[in-house]
Formats: sequence, structure tokens, C-alpha cells
Amino acid sequence: MKNKKIFVRTGLMSWVRGGFFSLAAVSLAGMAFAAEEKDMKNQHTVLITGANRGLGLEFAKKFQAAGYEVIGTARKPDEAAELKKIGAEVMELDVTSNEQIEALAKKLDGRKIDILINNAGIFPRTKDREDMMQTYSVNTLGPYFVSEALIPNLKKSDSPRIVNISSGLGQLTGGNGGAGGYSFSKAALNMVTRNLHSSHHRDGVIVISVNPGHNKTDMGGDGAPLEPANTAEKLLELVETLKPDQSGGFWMYDGEKLDW
Repeated sequence: MKNKKIFVRTGLMSWVRGGFFSLAAVSLAGMAFAAEEKDMKNQHTVLITGANRGLGLEFAKKFQAAGYEVIGTARKPDEAAELKKIGAEVMELDVTSNEQIEALAKKLDGRKIDILINNAGIFPRTKDREDMMQTYSVNTLGPYFVSEALIPNLKKSDSPRIVNISSGLGQLTGGNGGAGGYSFSKAALNMVTRNLHSSHHRDGVIVISVNPGHNKTDMGGDGAPLEPANTAEKLLELVETLKPDQSGGFWMYDGEKLDW
């Protein structure tokens, strides 16, 4: 009888201990899940247009490595193998298409975007009127309409930023417009930056133009003096440290203030 009582008591204690540890395990698992969910909510998201190659791809790599959730757009997502390889979410977007811009906004409805980098651009080397109009549509109007479509997403962020990738070739001070339609489009893009700043800075949206310099990309050529990876790293530092009083300005990728 005495042995039976000991067995019952021992069994009861084992059950209590087992139940306690099971509850503790469940509790710890729940805490870990909650922490992971909180981290996901706190993770910053960057959307980069034209992210499948060149500077756009380098921007995507640097932001991904820095812990950002990266959404990269491409006209042909099936050909964005490198972008997919780094773990970015790839979405289709031709910045000249109102339908595709609307479709992108619909897919992203309700999602927070902290940083929008309007990087998609073209550089035709002709003086053909149609080529120039296409350049203006991509380099100037594209950033404007994409930005306006994603303003609701940006407003969900505590520190929303729009970065328009411009060029020194669009700089009026000391410029000569030698690159034709490309220069014209980038000068006009800088006015888009001023417009977006004027329209949205009261809502806390910081908007800047950035001169990324002359980089070794398909557009810049092998003889360019700058390495895209270094430019992307410096741009990340600039974007992360932006303050409201910098909005509406023109900046070098390394943080130097530029004249228009």
C-alpha cells in the first residue's frame, strides 16, 4: 500500500512537471512567434524600380543585406534572375504604363513602404523626337506617377522617403545639356522632386533627387570611374540619415549638397 502511494505521488509529480515544461515550451514558442511577428512589422520595406540590373540591382543588394524587405520591379520579371536570387520580391512594372502602375498599387494595397527609389531610366543616344519623348516618359513622368500611386503606402511609414535617381547631366548649374533628351529628362525630374516635396512634405514624406555619379554599368560603360557597389553603399547611408530639412533638395550619392 505504501509503495502504491509512492507510485501515485511520483506519477503525479511527473505529470505536473511534464505539464509545466509543456506549458513553458508552448509559452516560449508563443513568445518567439510574437517577437518574429513584431520584427516583421518593424522591418523596413524599400521598393526600387528598374531593379533587375545596373545600379538598381546594386541598390537592391545593399538594402537586402542591411535587413530591408526589398521589392524590386522589372519590365520582364522572368528575366530578373539575379534580383530573385538575393531574395527580393519581384513585381512587374513598366513605368510608362498607367495600367501597370495601377496594378502595382492594387497589389500593394495596405502594405507599408518606407522608401521608394525611382531608379528606372533609359539613355538613348539619338536626337530623334520619338526617342526623346520616350525618355521623358520613362525618366520624368514615370517617377511622378509611381510616386503618386504609392503615397498611401508611404504614409503608413513613420519615416517615408522618395528618392529620385537623377544625374549631373540634368544639373542646370554648369550644365550644357550635352546629353540631349537624357539631360532634359533629368532636369525635369528635379522639378518633379520639388513638386512631390511641395505636395507631401506636410505629411512627413521626405523627397530628394540624387546624382549617383558615373558608374560602371551597361548605361555608364566600362570606362566609368565609379563602382556601383560603392555608390549603392553610400546611397544607403544617405537615405537612412535623411532629415526633413533635406527634403526638396538635390544631393550627391555620398551626401554632398548640390546646386540645381
